[in-house]
Amino acid sequence: MPHESFAPTPLTRRGFLQWGAATTALAGLAQLRVVPAQAQAAAAAAGTGRSFFDPRETEILTQLAERLVDTGEPDAPVLRETQAIATIDALCRELDPALTSILPTALRLFEWGPVLFELRPSRFTRLDAAGQDASLRGWMTSRLALRRQGFLAVRNLTLLGYYSQPETWPLIGYAGPLLRDGERRS
Repeated sequence: MPHESFAPTPLTRRGFLQWGAATTALAGLAQLRVVPAQAQAAAAAAGTGRSFFDPRETEILTQLAERLVDTGEPDAPVLRETQAIATIDALCRELDPALTSILPTALRLFEWGPVLFELRPSRFTRLDAAGQDASLRGWMTSRLALRRQGFLAVRNLTLLGYYSQPETWPLIGYAGPLLRDGERRS
């Protein structure tokens, strides 16, 4: 899936509108709330063979997610052993493209963020855990609203994907849906 490269947009009316659209999309994703059952339904629909993210973007997202959900709890499931990333991918395929089309570019910015914003000669996926945490802190506390919104969007998608997995529910005291698959209210 080819993506447009992130290039500075000239300060024109069109450029201003493009930045406004990107900001709106990230702000919308930053406010995203979906219950675990809906996220699971999106993941169940994932068997179509299509992916929203390409393999490189999936790896960037996976490493971001690993840092964002690291609780330090010994009983916490390892993110790569869950379907969290597949759930996020499926959910992004189902959401309005006006919200999600910016995500691949945002992931590339996270990848190159240490070089672009911190002047570190390394990409995010090549940093150690402490370096990745520092990079994420930079996104979270940035003076640039677009970076903060990008952080919130990725964090919300990550938490949604991870905590919608049944193996993570004991960590948050969630017993699961009251009605199991196939049960209906009469």
